[in-house]
Amino acid sequence: MSSLALSACSPPPVAEGAAALDVVAEVNLQDLPNRDWQLSAGTLQLSFCRNKINDALLADAEDLNRWRLVQESSALPERRRLGLQQLAAIYQDHAIMLWQEWGTVSSQSYRLAAPADAPPPSLTDALARLGRDDAICYSALDSSQED
Repeated sequence: MSSLALSACSPPPVAEGAAALDVVAEVNLQDLPNRDWQLSAGTLQLSFCRNKINDALLADAEDLNRWRLVQESSALPERRRLGLQQLAAIYQDHAIMLWQEWGTVSSQSYRLAAPADAPPPSLTDALARLGRDDAICYSALDSSQED
């Protein structure tokens, strides 16, 4: 009985390695929400402990919208691949799909993405899991949004 309770709290299994990167890269080039993916109502703000990762995720909303309009990975700056690899590691390790809204050299804003037929993603749950990740130095909920 206790293993059933523990499995109900565990995130669903996620593809590993290159497959996780492929999924994250594809989702981050889509304009969401759409018929396949939903977004959380609120946002998370994250800062990675390595400046190189924060720099790789540097993008204003207009850049992200332009890349999503083109929907071609070749339109992305070369440095962005490192940032997507970090987002894929989070997806693989925590089953949290982060969809970026903007990013500066010090932090980024994300909504949580989930399959359209899944329960809505929980910002509180994601924040609790990401707060234990050694790659993230700062994480916060946008206080103007509710989960």
